[in-house]
Amino acid sequence: MPHTLIDPALEAEYALRRRHPERESVYDGHRRLGAALRAAGSWRLDQRYGPGPRCLLDVFPAGEGAPVLFFIHGGYWRALDKSDVSFIAGPCLAAGVTLVAPGYDLVPGVRVADIVDEMRLALRWVVDNLAPSRIVVAGHSAGGQLAAMLALDQAERGDGPICALSGLSGVYDLRPLRHTSINADLGLSAPEAAAMSPLLRLGDLPPGARLMPLLAAVGGEETDGFKRWSRDFAELWAARGGAVQHMEPARRNHFTLLDPLAGGADPLTRAILALAHPPEA
Repeated sequence: MPHTLIDPALEAEYALRRRHPERESVYDGHRRLGAALRAAGSWRLDQRYGPGPRCLLDVFPAGEGAPVLFFIHGGYWRALDKSDVSFIAGPCLAAGVTLVAPGYDLVPGVRVADIVDEMRLALRWVVDNLAPSRIVVAGHSAGGQLAAMLALDQAERGDGPICALSGLSGVYDLRPLRHTSINADLGLSAPEAAAMSPLLRLGDLPPGARLMPLLAAVGGEETDGFKRWSRDFAELWAARGGAVQHMEPARRNHFTLLDPLAGGADPLTRAILALAHPPEA
């Protein structure tokens, strides 16, 4: 990996394993809910979209042509699995929204840029095989970075199937991570960190680029670093002409932010699913 010194202040903001030893119990709760849901229906699981060993995706279909929530799991590009977010399929299906949960290969076996390319392949699979009426790209933590890169691809092209972006505790600026213990796995150089940072890419969009609506959420009990990422990204998105919702649910940290997505009544869940449906005339 590129030789960089660990900055204790940045380590405290972004390296969350020591800060949240309870995270595995949170993950286990999500996994139990997801396992029960996967066992209760006939879904399209482990659909291959690319050549990598983890290039598989799960589809929980709400019907032909239904809008899609393309939800990318987190784990700092080095951990977790697509099955860890299948617990959110229940509210999606109740709202008439198909959930697609893509997996991806993990660092250090691949680069972050390789994972971005894998998500591009997964999104293409969705378009080619499901032909959805609308696609919301969404993700948690590192998944928020990956979803944002897909949305910015479309903004640069000028058109495409994505109707909205939802980032939950998204990692929008990778440069600070070079000075944390996380970079032992990521191996980011300075140019790589800049190139993979949605915040910088957003700032470099050409004038007139068309941005879809953004929902940026971060837990009220998260670190200042994660809050800053979401606020800075949302503020720049709005400054570049995109519609923005910003939410900071109280009493939620980086991991428990996802807990309410198991049910359909929570304001965050409702806000995400509303993005999948056309605005009322």
